[in-house]
This record gives sequence, C-alpha cells and structure tokens, in this order.
Amino acid sequence: MGLECQKRLTLAPLYAIAKVLLPSLDISQLNIAYYASLANFYTIYDLRRFKSGQTNLYLLCYAWQRYRQLTDNIVEAFGYHTRQLEDGTKAVANQQAAKILNERQQTTPRVGELLLLYVDDSLTDVTPFGAVRSRAFSIMPEDTLRSTGKLLTSTPVSQIDLRWQAVDKQSGLCTKKSTSAGNGSGFRQQQRQWQNLVGRAAMDEEGFSRQHQLAKQRVEDIPACTVPTRLRNYLLNFDQDGKPIGLRGDRYEFWVYRQLRKRIDMGDIYLDDSVQHRRFADDLVSMEAKADALKALNIPWLHQPV
Repeated sequence: MGLECQKRLTLAPLYAIAKVLLPSLDISQLNIAYYASLANFYTIYDLRRFKSGQTNLYLLCYAWQRYRQLTDNIVEAFGYHTRQLEDGTKAVANQQAAKILNERQQTTPRVGELLLLYVDDSLTDVTPFGAVRSRAFSIMPEDTLRSTGKLLTSTPVSQIDLRWQAVDKQSGLCTKKSTSAGNGSGFRQQQRQWQNLVGRAAMDEEGFSRQHQLAKQRVEDIPACTVPTRLRNYLLNFDQDGKPIGLRGDRYEFWVYRQLRKRIDMGDIYLDDSVQHRRFADDLVSMEAKADALKALNIPWLHQPV
C-alpha cells in the first residue's frame, strides 16, 4: 500500500491537469474510461507513432482513471485493516468471556461443597472454626478460595467492556495501519451531519496528517453529538464527581475509523477522486446541460403538458 500511495502522488500533477482539462473537452465518463484502456492496450512504441494530441489525450485519460483506481485501492486497504482490527478485538473479547465463564463453571461445584459445610450435621456449633477452615481448605486451597471469592463478589465484566479492553491492547495497530491507509484519500461526507458525528479532525486530509493527540483535547472542543450517549462511559474520561474531562484517544480513534468504514460501505460518505465511491450526482447531467440533453433525446411525452 505504500507503493500505491507513492504511485498516487506521482500521478497527482497529471491528474490535476486532467481534472481541469477533460471537463472542458466535454468527454463522457465512459469515453474517458475507453481512452484510458487504449493507453493501457497500446505499447509505448505505438503511442509514439500516433499524433501527439491523440497520445496526450489517451495518457491524460489514463492518468485520470488510474489515479481514481489508486484512491479506491487505498480506501479498500483502509476498510480491510479496520475490519481486521474489529474482528481481532471481537475474537479476543470472545476468548476472554469464554475463559471467565469457564472459570466460573469450574468453581461452582466446589463453592457448592463449601456452602454445604454450613448444614453439615457432623459440625456442631461448638466445633472450632479452625477445624471448619481445615475442611474448607481440603475442598479448595486457600489461594484458590481467595481468588474465587474475589471473582464471585466482583461485578461481572460485560462483553462490551471486554471488547474495549481488547481495543486498548491493539491501539497501536489501529493508529499505524488505519491512519496510513486513510491519509490523503480525500474523504467527503454526503451528509453534513456526519462531520459532527465523527469530529472535524478526523474528516479532512489535514486531520490525518496532523495526527491530533485526541487524548489531550478538551471536552469543550469536541463537536456536539460526536460521542454517542451509549458510549460515553467507554470513550470519555471522568473525574471523581463523574464529570467528563477528556477523550480516551485510542478508543475514540478506533470508533471513528470503524464508523468511517461503515459509512463508506453504506454510501453515506463519498470520495471526489474515486471510481467506486463517487456521489450519485457525478453520474447525472449537470443542470446547465439538462435542457440540451433533453432536446437531443427528443422524447415525445416531454413536450406534453403535465
């Protein structure tokens, strides 16, 4: 993916020219793709034999198409790494939950034996407590009894708690892989509300390159509705009075990347320089050319009153 990013940077100057020039030539998207395929089909020797304008057009269309394909490759890598991190944390959380459940199931019968000591007729009210303790330690060693008691008296850890604990352990991978894949890919939101949902720092290209230290951001600087109510206890730090004082940067970053991947897959977020993740409006005739396009189609019912 590093090579893909480098190719994209190499094509960026040519793409900037194509982005200005090709629309002025009034070439359709299908024709651009066709000319780009010709540049890929012909050899360098053949391209040099063509007229210079023809060769330049083919190469410019190729640069246009290839740049957008590279953008999609980077976005796919971003989604792949993010999905891997999600699946990895989910698997770790499931393993931890299964381990805790297994420990509880293994200790349940012995805890039952310990409880039966209270109703054992062989033990009277005058039986020394030391004898009872000896019987109890014969059923379960002292160290195991202490750990089991703490396990049973502590609040059970929920699945979502285990999931976020797994995220904490993989926070370095989240930053390294997802940020490098998302850097410079040009995310844009189709819905303006999305910017408030994930925060401004994560949406623009500068946000990726600056690598904001999210953990140091003040709660007052976080856009409204950025942190869902159901995740506040997991994404925010609180003081002794229960007042939020800051973000848990690694968790928040993981959540942002996860939401970005989901929204890209759903089509809520588009990319300007993409083949697969464009806006629906990119395939429509512009409002300025609508009248000429309808006139050229010559559809009879369009000339009839409503």
